[in-house]
Amino acid sequence: MRIHGAGCCLIDSIYMHCSYESEAFTALWSKERGDGGLIEGGLVFTEDLEKFASTSHHQIINSLSGGRQADGKNLGGPAVVSLVHAAQILADKHVEVCFYGAVGNDSNADLVRNTISKTPLHAVLKSVEGMSTPTTEVFDDPSMRKGKGERSFINTIGAAHAFSSQDLPPSFYDADIILLGGTALVPGLHDEMHEVLKKAKENNCITVVGTVYDFRNEKESNTGRWPLGIQPSYPYIDVLVSDEEESLRLTGTNSVEGAARALIEFGVGAFIITRGALPMLVWSRGTLIEKTSQKTMPVSAYMDTLMEKDPSLRKDTTGCGDNFLGGVLVSIAQQMGKAELISMVDICAWGAASGGFACTYHGGTYLEKESGDKKKHLLPVVQAYLGAVRSERCV
Repeated sequence: MRIHGAGCCLIDSIYMHCSYESEAFTALWSKERGDGGLIEGGLVFTEDLEKFASTSHHQIINSLSGGRQADGKNLGGPAVVSLVHAAQILADKHVEVCFYGAVGNDSNADLVRNTISKTPLHAVLKSVEGMSTPTTEVFDDPSMRKGKGERSFINTIGAAHAFSSQDLPPSFYDADIILLGGTALVPGLHDEMHEVLKKAKENNCITVVGTVYDFRNEKESNTGRWPLGIQPSYPYIDVLVSDEEESLRLTGTNSVEGAARALIEFGVGAFIITRGALPMLVWSRGTLIEKTSQKTMPVSAYMDTLMEKDPSLRKDTTGCGDNFLGGVLVSIAQQMGKAELISMVDICAWGAASGGFACTYHGGTYLEKESGDKKKHLLPVVQAYLGAVRSERCV
């Protein structure tokens, strides 16, 4: 089996224990859509924030961080982190997992390659001379969302500007599952994603798409709705994973229920709308994933209980969504060929467990001490989730 993916790959610099109520942050919060200011739980581009603040990137980071160094640097991005996770969990199944993306010719590119080399993931990286490796500064305030934490992001696209569908060779489509993750931070690929997904379906691939905050279209879209490709991509998507804010922006609606109705009308095969610590909203047409009426599914109570009992386990929420997406890939891969239709409950179990476990370490990428290390930690979480769901059905 092969899982191939393309999209966002970058280096995260994570600043812990920030206060969004501090003077440095309140001066930079966005006042209106697309103005370039910081977005709580969202992402803004470096150059736009510089214009908004009338100061340099360096000065902005120095102000927000209080002059301290980042607490950690890690491999991030919805595509590469999801694929690392899938490669780690599926290592004993001999599944080939490969990422296609772009880096610059700098020390961060070395960090990307070095980190990937410590995982089972294969990577085909386009090296772009004269451009920097994509980066994101992540500012984490653990007091937000009733103590669950929130993050805000400042992104430099860099070499991702030079990557498009033309950089995906024919071998990319020689896969059972194709992932496009966080393509909004890879503009050329994002605009052409309908072509990639259409070709993937023509090659009988299962298509999974994970979204990320699309600041480019937040400030440029004339319709008020973020596009997924310059032509609609939804009919070619088997499973769409999006958080609540992203789903509202993609559909131009003002409620998660309205977003769900719109996504169904757009023609997506199935969707999962994550809502942080709140229950996720799921639905499936019944073509690949078992037919599922629109309903909510819980997050991982097991992980919440574990971290409540031992608060030292809680690190940060960076990469929770990316690992959730990786869990979706794992579930689909493990179920393929075993039943006529794939279980939505199992997908939610692996997604919720994977996202919840990501709270127990810094950054999105988990580096295993030995092969199977991460899977060993996750299996009890998945089983607890499935047991809890079955119990609810029996009540």
